[in-house]
Amino acid sequence: RGAMASSSAAARPVVEVCALPAQRVAALVGQAATLAIEAHGAFSIAIAGGSLVKMLGGMAEMPGVQWDKWHVAWVDERCVPHSDPESNYGGAVEAWLSKVAIPASQVYAIDESLCGASGAGEGSTTAAEEYERRLRAVPETSLPRGADGMPAFDLLLLGFGPDGHICSLFPGHPLLADESGRWVLPISDSPKPPSHRITLSLPAVNAAAQVILVGTGAGKQEVVRDAFTPGCDLPCVRALGASPDVRPPTWVLDEAAAALLPAAQGENLPFKKQRVL
Repeated sequence: RGAMASSSAAARPVVEVCALPAQRVAALVGQAATLAIEAHGAFSIAIAGGSLVKMLGGMAEMPGVQWDKWHVAWVDERCVPHSDPESNYGGAVEAWLSKVAIPASQVYAIDESLCGASGAGEGSTTAAEEYERRLRAVPETSLPRGADGMPAFDLLLLGFGPDGHICSLFPGHPLLADESGRWVLPISDSPKPPSHRITLSLPAVNAAAQVILVGTGAGKQEVVRDAFTPGCDLPCVRALGASPDVRPPTWVLDEAAAALLPAAQGENLPFKKQRVL
């Protein structure tokens, strides 16, 4: 039974179709940061790589952002040096982190010394263990814990692949069923290179206070359509956060990615669609 199909009507995911998705993502992240800092004095965010960090780069000029209260982690990372073009951390430094004043001690990058030169070697198991150890050392005032001891990030900012993967959790992969209690898992057989990576576990994803999924371009329209088809069980559909009945996930899409979704509104749809200019 798909996660979407089991959600109540009141907890339908919110689908925002945006003319300017980057600006919308920046606004949503800024709002989440403000609320978290007001609530507990810090903002913890775990992010994906790729175009998402460029959207965060647009926040550099936003007034009133309390960057010194931010704690930044990654939902997944490739086991490559930070200088490698495949490094999510390296991409984030170039597009975003180099432009804002987040203390270096509050940015949690993979330990590149544990990674091979090309992502093809060993190291993902040790890197995952070390990364989890470092996250567990973050005080609960900065990174709250869920009832089950999982990390309750204030926000997860996720991309999703044309195959529906999130983090480095791929469709049909055994890691999706992991119930070990670990926060961070190694993967050595990623179907998308590089093969060696680390990733948040699905229970860790679903301990987050808020989940935002971002997709742009025509290459995402089929998986978006499939995600909102009853019975779909793709990884992106299973990213619900800790309280989906109260705070369902938000999908931020551009017109192209949303093109195959029903145009009509209505309570019978498995999502709540709204257009954001």
